[in-house]
Amino acid sequence: MKMWECLPFVISDRLRCHKDVREIRIRDGKPIQVNIGGKWYKLGQKGLQTFEVGAITSDESCDEIVRKACNHSVYAYEKMLAKGFFTLEDGVRVGVCGEVCGGAEPIFRQYTSLCFRIPHPLEVVEPEMLSSCEAGNVVVIGPPGSGKTTFLRDLAIKLSNKYNVLVEDERGEILYDSVSLPNNNCDVLKWCDKKYAFEVGVRSMSPNWLVCDEILVEDEPCIRNATNSGVKLACSVHGSGVSDFLNKFAVGNIFTTAIVLGTVGDKPKVVSLQHA
Repeated sequence: MKMWECLPFVISDRLRCHKDVREIRIRDGKPIQVNIGGKWYKLGQKGLQTFEVGAITSDESCDEIVRKACNHSVYAYEKMLAKGFFTLEDGVRVGVCGEVCGGAEPIFRQYTSLCFRIPHPLEVVEPEMLSSCEAGNVVVIGPPGSGKTTFLRDLAIKLSNKYNVLVEDERGEILYDSVSLPNNNCDVLKWCDKKYAFEVGVRSMSPNWLVCDEILVEDEPCIRNATNSGVKLACSVHGSGVSDFLNKFAVGNIFTTAIVLGTVGDKPKVVSLQHA
């Protein structure tokens, strides 16, 4: 199901006309918040507003919205939901929050907050920046919501016009739709974890480049194995700068270039890691 199909009418009716909707936050009993073009608004009876008075709430609970988005088969999405999100057909990632039943595989008892993050097929990798990235392994560093996935999406597409590119799309949001992403010649492993993609994907597809989102410290062994086999890596991490990345990851020495992102709209900063 796509985002506009599962959102309550009170939201979709007021927002469909806006082109740059980036994020929608729904909380049970709380005003609906919307990020459009990098600015936050509350949803009111007559549209967008910046003040609290007159802001409206959703006419459906977060539980109802999740059930509808999962085609009333929430159990089919349990593994993904246990990680705190699920991805819609159009690449929209829905973060979930609420009451959790603990255990090895947490299960949500009730959903009380939802965060819809809408992907955009933007061209953000300029020719000079692409040349810097091609020199070796690339890490994209930025805080949540800074555009890391958007940058990786454009980088993967541009690299795929010259190289064989394998995208490990664990959450289904990097290359979510081949129809709306032109000039995309990537091979995509969707919904799999990094260990599988870095081992099986590299063996089966023999890529020149491997692109993935949000690496963690526990991914370091498969990162070393993949890069030691001659595959170049482009990935992202959470952080505010190069020092955050180098202090956290032992594999920092295998990366040639860092792309540092800040506030949405700011130009990405290219940093050489060869002498960092």
